[in-house]
Amino acid sequence: MIKNLQDFLAGLLFLGFGVGFGWAATRHPLGEAADMGPGYFPLLMGLLLALLGVLILFKALTFEALGGGRVPRWGLGSLWRVLGGLLWLALCTGPSQWPWLGSALAGFPTFGLVIGVAGLLLAVGWGGGARAAWWSLALAVAIGAIWLALLGLSVPLWPGPGAG
Repeated sequence: MIKNLQDFLAGLLFLGFGVGFGWAATRHPLGEAADMGPGYFPLLMGLLLALLGVLILFKALTFEALGGGRVPRWGLGSLWRVLGGLLWLALCTGPSQWPWLGSALAGFPTFGLVIGVAGLLLAVGWGGGARAAWWSLALAVAIGAIWLALLGLSVPLWPGPGAG
């Protein structure tokens, strides 16, 4: 019997994300501990998330919470803003980042990381008012500058032609 609904739902969420990350990581070469491949770290993080989910589920099924751990409010508006912002960020990094979609996004313009992060932060910070929106834009520019200056990674920062 479920003794704490909030913890039970959180445990299921962590377990689901952990299994999903672990499954997605197996599509990449894992390598070894001394010579890690691109799937090694996501697999470890997925396993840790799944383990955390199992521990939270155990707690939810074992220990009683005050009030039964009911969920007072779901906050679906915030959930949709976060998911929409993440989808926007994924689309802004270009269709080459999503090879399993095939040619469905061929010709889709790459808006770049700066515009993607700005859109993500604006979507998430929208509920916080104008001050949160301005801080979100400033943070997006700072992340783009750090990415360009310090990390030197090959993710497109600014808008460019569509991949295809």
